[in-house]
Amino acid sequence: MPHNTYSAYNTYNTYIACFMKVLLLLLTLAAFPSAAAATPPPAATVTGTVTCDGKPLAGVTVSDGVLFATTDDTGSYALASKKFQGTVFVITPSGYEPVCRKGVLPQFWAALKSRKPDKPERHDFVLKRCDNRRHRMIVSADLHLANRSEDLLQLKNTYIPAIREAVEEARRDSLPVYSIILGDLSSSAHWYSSEFDIGDALHSVVASGYPTMLYTVMGEQDYDGATPCSGATDHNAERMYVYACGPKYYSMNIGDIHYVVLDNTVFRNEAGEGPYPTEIVGKRNYDRFVTSDQLAWLRRDLALVADKATPIVVCMHHNAFRSSQKGTLVNSFTDKRWLDSLTLCLRDFGNVHFFTGHSHRKRTAESAELPNIVEHDLPSASGNAWVTVFDGFRHLCPDGTAPGFDICTMDGRDISWVYRTEEHGNAAFRVYDMNEVGKYYRENEDVRRFVKEYPARIDYGSQTFADCVYINWWGFEPAAKIEVWENDKPLKVRQIYQEDPLFAVSSDVFRLKNSRKKPTIRKNTCQHLFRVKTSSPESPVRIRTTDRFGNVCEETIVRPLPFEPQPAAKKRKDKGK
Repeated sequence: MPHNTYSAYNTYNTYIACFMKVLLLLLTLAAFPSAAAATPPPAATVTGTVTCDGKPLAGVTVSDGVLFATTDDTGSYALASKKFQGTVFVITPSGYEPVCRKGVLPQFWAALKSRKPDKPERHDFVLKRCDNRRHRMIVSADLHLANRSEDLLQLKNTYIPAIREAVEEARRDSLPVYSIILGDLSSSAHWYSSEFDIGDALHSVVASGYPTMLYTVMGEQDYDGATPCSGATDHNAERMYVYACGPKYYSMNIGDIHYVVLDNTVFRNEAGEGPYPTEIVGKRNYDRFVTSDQLAWLRRDLALVADKATPIVVCMHHNAFRSSQKGTLVNSFTDKRWLDSLTLCLRDFGNVHFFTGHSHRKRTAESAELPNIVEHDLPSASGNAWVTVFDGFRHLCPDGTAPGFDICTMDGRDISWVYRTEEHGNAAFRVYDMNEVGKYYRENEDVRRFVKEYPARIDYGSQTFADCVYINWWGFEPAAKIEVWENDKPLKVRQIYQEDPLFAVSSDVFRLKNSRKKPTIRKNTCQHLFRVKTSSPESPVRIRTTDRFGNVCEETIVRPLPFEPQPAAKKRKDKGK
């Protein structure tokens, strides 16, 4: 056979062999489907519909805290949920809001009936239309309800009326109004000793006449201290909160704002007795960060926000930052790497607001390192856990701030806020005539004993403070301004970092007086305290504060200004006994 013929024959045989191999492969694939094709998609375990006015809503996102699904044209969704988080919730779209149970509790979520992943269940949701592009959000923190120290009575007589007034103002302005409590709604140390848990706390708020839709955040005091756990198993201690309040993290769109609620408490509750050993089995200790499973969910949630100019409002219990004396942001998480992981998720958004609680102090902080973030650290609405009022003194937080809440006005993408106190309304400061404070410190026997027992604390009875005026300006933030005049002469205003004299008397001095043994008392430094030196002990001073939005609070102080730790009503009651 000629060489060229042999070569052609070989080529022909090779071609036939290759063809037969391909044909055999195709026949095999047809007879035996691939592994990918043979594995059916995971069966949906959580299904349901989202409707409005009895009609299906398409394009609404539903999540179980891990997976996301979007409703189709029939309003239906399906999730192949492993049910680990125990809830399913709607990410409410802009222009809608959930229906409410008892007029207060938004029904955007449902508790899963079973934790078995192979057991299907159905949950339907109903939304209603609402023009909420302009709206108000009332933000408060740390109610610490425990059915102690007359806290439920104080709640009804102080906090609720102030909230109701703010809600009525919003409605007069034709604005939808919402609210959120930033964790520590309850006080876990007393769940069993007082038989008052997180469910009781929420019920008490609703029953007291709470006037508007209320969202919640989980704090460390909302975990079950009767459940021993590690950080990896803290979901076991979350179940009572989830059952009563809903998912520990979720999101929603209200108008042009995307709200995200996170749980940044990792409850460890290591072995050991707590301060109230009845039914408490551990130390109730914890770490402060956002877990990796939440961050994974958060990244997917934020990916759904296509316009990165959308303002993001993140609500969590523990403050992410501490304010330095310069007002800059300093890490407050257990480890800075965990904070970096959170802020990294938000780097593409130019307008981010953190609303946090826990510290019981009023602080607003910004930093050039994170120019897209402003943190609003809110003081406790319970003051010092309702104790100072119960003891007959004024309602105070440890930094001297009058308890209250933020009222945020959302106008499209514009966000403004003002702090409203339960006692003083929108008044942004309290003034101390240090001559009168010094007189009280020198003449009060309990104060003299306190100063002697705790020499590291400030003795405001010293002549060092003579002819000074102190201003506790809880409305202070880096973009705000304070001015003081004496007889129309401007005075130099100095920001100082000292303890508030009123709180020291109302709490610390009183604790020493009524303790059988010397208690451990922590110094509470106020970061929004300002000092001026006057030329005379009796000259009036005029004080003006201007916040970043141009709102002015002005007051002329006639001196001498009495220093009165006890409210006038309480003093009158004592005299009538």
